[in-house]
Amino acid sequence: MRTLTKAQIDQLAEYKRASDELRKRISATALPDEREILPVNGRIHLDLTSCTPLTPDQQKALFGESVFSDAVLREIANDGN
Repeated sequence: MRTLTKAQIDQLAEYKRASDELRKRISATALPDEREILPVNGRIHLDLTSCTPLTPDQQKALFGESVFSDAVLREIANDGN
């Protein structure tokens, strides 16, 4: 294993300083998402009584277009027959 040269050490330190600065700038200007679920005391608490199923449009926006066709899903449901 090679030891780092002075130039490499300086470059690594500069990279770390720049990444820390960028991270601070991004977190300072970030807007909180009201839909984000944040942990409380290390645990995520969900109220499952007010949940509603996703609409097909919401599912598509969240997960993208389905790669399975209806025929493939029918075949899976019928155990491959």
